[in-house]
Amino acid sequence: MAVKRNNTIQNSYRGSSYYTYGNVAFDVQPEYTPYYIDEEAKKKRIAEEKLQKAEIRESRVTALKLIAIIVVLFAGSIAFMGMHVKVAQENFALREQKSQLADLQASNNILEAELTEQIDLDYIKEQAATRLGMAEPQPYQIVYIDVPKQSYTIQYAADTTDEEKNTGFLKFKNWLKKD
Repeated sequence: MAVKRNNTIQNSYRGSSYYTYGNVAFDVQPEYTPYYIDEEAKKKRIAEEKLQKAEIRESRVTALKLIAIIVVLFAGSIAFMGMHVKVAQENFALREQKSQLADLQASNNILEAELTEQIDLDYIKEQAATRLGMAEPQPYQIVYIDVPKQSYTIQYAADTTDEEKNTGFLKFKNWLKKD
């Protein structure tokens, strides 16, 4: 009976290539791989490569965007500093011009005061008669002109003030006064 068991064990492994005699374990992986497993692995590898390429491309685009933002910020800060320097220079020039203007106005005031002190109408009349040979006009040389009351001069300022004063409330008030 023991012989029968051996035969049955040998018969059960006879068609299989996995049977190993001895104490070494047999390989679970077959020596060949089916074609569909190779294609699936290839598709998976291609998909992973595409994903890696997409990630690399996306990281490059992100890096380029970051670099562009940094460049724009740098250019903006340089432009801001340049404008700030230009404004400071203009303020300095303006202060210089104002100080020169104040000096000139002070000297004009001094010269005007000296001029008004030196104007002596009697002295001018004497110099005109003696040095320049001028004389006062004779009565027959004087011509008087009558200027009519209505002149050719039109004063626009008076007209505009009346229009500015005639606001809605004042027009209503004037309308009530007329009645």
